[in-house]
Amino acid sequence: MNAAAAATNTRLEDSWARSLRTAVPGSGPEWLQALRAGAAEQFLRSGLPGNKDEAWKYTSLRRLEDLHPELGIGPAGGQGPAWPPPLVAGGGFGFRVHHGQVEGFDGNLPPGVTMVRLEQALRGSSSTVLDRLRSLLEKVEIHGRGRSFEALNTAMLDDGVLLHVSAGVDAGLCLAQWAQSGSQPSRMGNFRFILMLEPGARLSLVEQYQSLNEPAGPDTIAAHALSLVLQFDLAAGAVLDHVMLQNETAQNVLLTSGEVTQGEGSSYQFTGFDLGGGLVRHAITCRLAGAGASARLNGAFLADGSSHVDYHVCVEHQAPDCSSEQFFRGVLGGHSRGVFNGKARIQRGADGSKVRQSSANLLLSPFAEIDTKPELEIYADEVEASHGATVGQLDEQAVFYMRSRGLDEAQARRMLTSAFCCVVTARLKDAVLATQINRMLEAAMPQSSGL
Repeated sequence: MNAAAAATNTRLEDSWARSLRTAVPGSGPEWLQALRAGAAEQFLRSGLPGNKDEAWKYTSLRRLEDLHPELGIGPAGGQGPAWPPPLVAGGGFGFRVHHGQVEGFDGNLPPGVTMVRLEQALRGSSSTVLDRLRSLLEKVEIHGRGRSFEALNTAMLDDGVLLHVSAGVDAGLCLAQWAQSGSQPSRMGNFRFILMLEPGARLSLVEQYQSLNEPAGPDTIAAHALSLVLQFDLAAGAVLDHVMLQNETAQNVLLTSGEVTQGEGSSYQFTGFDLGGGLVRHAITCRLAGAGASARLNGAFLADGSSHVDYHVCVEHQAPDCSSEQFFRGVLGGHSRGVFNGKARIQRGADGSKVRQSSANLLLSPFAEIDTKPELEIYADEVEASHGATVGQLDEQAVFYMRSRGLDEAQARRMLTSAFCCVVTARLKDAVLATQINRMLEAAMPQSSGL
């Protein structure tokens, strides 16, 4: 980090430190108050991460530092966002969050499904659910500079959603929509989403991050930031199909941290698509704590202009006969930068584990950059594991073939680039949703500028 960046970083840390010291304490039981206070102290001690922290080695916070957003507790005020059409229409239930505050719940909950704001869950949940909720909140790792945003999220823990699905219940579809918009000043929202699936429960979760500029025009709109912590607790035999689409404006910052704990025989599939955003970072940790659990993590990210997209993935095999796969595709143009750091750690006793990792990336500009680093740590016997990473350009022979079939060069390159990402949408279980996302990928695809 150069001197100018370090000075900006210090100004942001000082500003947030003042906000933390003067923030009005949130409501809740004494243990939650103590948790907030401890997290605030941890953030004040550690500060923001930099390029000397391994997990942030390739991701600069300069865009966030230049944005210099205010920490916010409570409603942001002003006019609400212009919500985009929902990614999935009809049926199901869901919620909408604006600047880290719940704006509303949608749809009717199926029998056996509870969805409440966090403060209500802390007051009205059964002792069993409350004990699990406390355990999850206290389990988030907040120590060290690499975990500064988790510490900040916990210190600012004010609003959130708890979604609980009872044993054996198929809850259907849940749509979570997130937006950041409004006039000055820029704001840093913090939010917590907690999901509990009891034994044998099932859920399809679709997340949509897509802020739109208001009719007043982009000159009146401030850029904003959101730090989100997601905690998913899957009991034995639970199944979670999780789709995430992020198409934020080029000025916004999005930082997500997902922690998934899986019981025996449970199944988790994540399929993420990043089409926009200025600075975007997703940290995903899956803990396969029960025998036979499986995790499938898929992603396609597009970056153009000066945008930065970072995926940090870690799957912990803690029990025997578990399986995991990481399958990611990146397409970068302009002066953009992408990061993929995928780790699979097979601990002692996790015999019979199966691991596959694949990271393939296309650079469409001589100024684009990708840092890809698949990792395997194996401490058990009888393991099947493979990993690979590629970085390159479009196959010129394939471009020539497409042109020989009547396409011009731009059309040929765009079609081949889209096909490169369609291998990820092909993994979606919903064919209608896959078709819709393919159209969005096509519209957002960076232009090839030659290498």
